[in-house]
Amino acid sequence: MVKATQKRPVKYLDPTIALLLPPSLQKLAKLLYRTYLETHPDLLRHPFGVAISPVSYRASLIFSHQPILLPGEFFVPVELIESKIY
Repeated sequence: MVKATQKRPVKYLDPTIALLLPPSLQKLAKLLYRTYLETHPDLLRHPFGVAISPVSYRASLIFSHQPILLPGEFFVPVELIESKIY
């Protein structure tokens, strides 16, 4: 049985991602993730990360284990969004 408060194991943790993203994109990823959690608190399906385009600032939540990104997009895992790096 899986509880909603149970942490997922860290599967995609690359500390160099935080160095590649400008602070504005880091804030955008965190804002999108937090907004989703606040508007859908009862859902058990949590995203695995956020895909962000540094050119257009378009961001979307990723719910699959293996994200498919457009050219130039960055994938920010939830582990990095929730960590103290951001």
